[in-house]
Amino acid sequence: MIDPNVSSPQAPEIQSAIDAVEQYLRQGEPLLAYNAVQEGLRIGPQSLRLRQLKGLALARSGDVERANRLLRELAAEGIADAETLGLLARTHKDLALGTTDAVRRALHLESAFRSYHRAYQSACVSGASGDAWYTGINAAATAVLRGDLATARRIAGDVLRLCIRAQASPCAPNDFWLEATLGEATLILGDGGASFAHYAKAAKLAPGRFGNLGSTRRQAELLAAHLPEPNAWISDVLRVPPIVMYAGHAPGEPSCATPPLPVELERAVAVALRRRLESLRPVAAYVSATCGSDILCLEAMREVGGETHLVLPFPAEDCRRIGFARNDWAERFERALAAAHSVTITSDHRARGSAATFEYSNFILTGMARLRAQVLNTDLRALAISDESASLRGGRRASPARSWRSHDVELEQVHVPGVRGAPSEGSATPSPFLSEERLPVGFRHEIRAMLFADAVGYSALSEDQTPNFVTQFLGAVADLNARSAQRPEHVETTGDGLYMVFGGVGDAGNYALELNRLVTGTDWTERGLPGGLNIRIALHCGPVYVGRNPVTGFALYTGPHTSRTARIEPITPPGQVYASSAFAAVAAAIGVDGFALQYVGRMPLAKGYGALGLYHLCPVEISASGTGAEVEPVGGGATSR
Repeated sequence: MIDPNVSSPQAPEIQSAIDAVEQYLRQGEPLLAYNAVQEGLRIGPQSLRLRQLKGLALARSGDVERANRLLRELAAEGIADAETLGLLARTHKDLALGTTDAVRRALHLESAFRSYHRAYQSACVSGASGDAWYTGINAAATAVLRGDLATARRIAGDVLRLCIRAQASPCAPNDFWLEATLGEATLILGDGGASFAHYAKAAKLAPGRFGNLGSTRRQAELLAAHLPEPNAWISDVLRVPPIVMYAGHAPGEPSCATPPLPVELERAVAVALRRRLESLRPVAAYVSATCGSDILCLEAMREVGGETHLVLPFPAEDCRRIGFARNDWAERFERALAAAHSVTITSDHRARGSAATFEYSNFILTGMARLRAQVLNTDLRALAISDESASLRGGRRASPARSWRSHDVELEQVHVPGVRGAPSEGSATPSPFLSEERLPVGFRHEIRAMLFADAVGYSALSEDQTPNFVTQFLGAVADLNARSAQRPEHVETTGDGLYMVFGGVGDAGNYALELNRLVTGTDWTERGLPGGLNIRIALHCGPVYVGRNPVTGFALYTGPHTSRTARIEPITPPGQVYASSAFAAVAAAIGVDGFALQYVGRMPLAKGYGALGLYHLCPVEISASGTGAEVEPVGGGATSR
């Protein structure tokens, strides 16, 4: 394949971008891959490889419709190489699997098979054996899904011979994809023993390539469900190591209101964590890093080998100051920050005396971990040390464990012999954060979902149309609020702007879709308003101060997270609903129904408010991927390596 930019002066920069995108995809990070490909396309907008990778990143992140459109555009330009046709076919296959409409499913499967088979035949004629076995095995797999086992086995037999010939070559690659293709070909041919051996070898060739391994497992399990032979072994031989999230304890430092774990038991906790992580060998650990046991988990994870992702409730300086009185813990916290694959700051500021900030951070951590596990088609493990007596009851560190249990996440307790809640002699006094700080009188600090909306076309109204806008447009919104099952608990209006507050992300997301359908589905000309009247809707979730407005006497919901929601709305396209990555993470953490979240990208917010990962919120029935596939690092202070 020839990249159109290969001879340009920017070719090294483009290649660097390509390498970064491919690395993220191998690691199973399609949203970070999408961000990287967008940066690369700013340098080389016509790069074929980057455009292909954009389609792949979109497909792996769950936005299959957009990936399909992009790849059809490439094909319409006359680009008919195996990679483009193969990726296009993959999106048709995903769309087929994501619909319950039998006719649409059949049409997409036919399109997928036709594209795969065309690329396969072309590669065979040109002698491009690698392209031939890649597109050929996918043509065979698609034939299985179409119920045409005879065609599937004929093509799989040809692919098997191509792969065996490739292996016999003096310069044969010891390659993951070659072994995976052999595994798939023999699986389709009904040779379970040979398939097991090839898949097992592929798994050994996949260290660090968990995105590829997860994709292979998903394909093999799909085929097994459509083949006559029993293949229950597939899930085990292609198993991707789990994703871990950890709820810490406070060994030897005063970050809990209850007595900390004795210093002399620090080593016992460290050893227990290391042993458990050695047995699991997880792909990644998502940890808060706000107490000593979190640091022990991160240190053990680095020793075992694997990604570490830190999710902090507020900026690192505040975490260090209130969480680590001992200097050695503060230094170890800094090392954990420096070594992390990503650091996510869920709130830009610390709210003194608030437990909601920590609860919110736990939701984000859970959502990020859960969706990463879904992308990799692997298990999610929640770990905590075994003692839940005085040390965990009543302290802020109990929050993750309670939240996980309430949202059907199985919590595994790592047993540490001798751990008790009593402090050792000489332990520091409880943190001032928990013993002295209080919220301001008259305020609560609570997690809420927020909606900002703006009527597009309001500024073009004539003087005489303004009363109609109030009675017809705002009146229609009032009618919706009266009948909706997802009623906001607080509403404010200013001119054409709407600000609504909801108790949870499920209510906010489903209401946003109702509001969008109302506005986009109404003929406003019949109501004396311009026909182009539309709406932009933005969603976010975070802790807000709940109190009373001294000017109006009405309820007040405000804070930096309210401002963040307001900055998303101006960049939302008319007729669409955009949600922050934090909203998507909380939705994933608690499990919501009724809408899907498709990644848009990391976008600059209005008024210079920084950049944020945003999602297009849409009804489930138009998404091939259910409720979305992954959440990128969240928050104004998020960084990723």
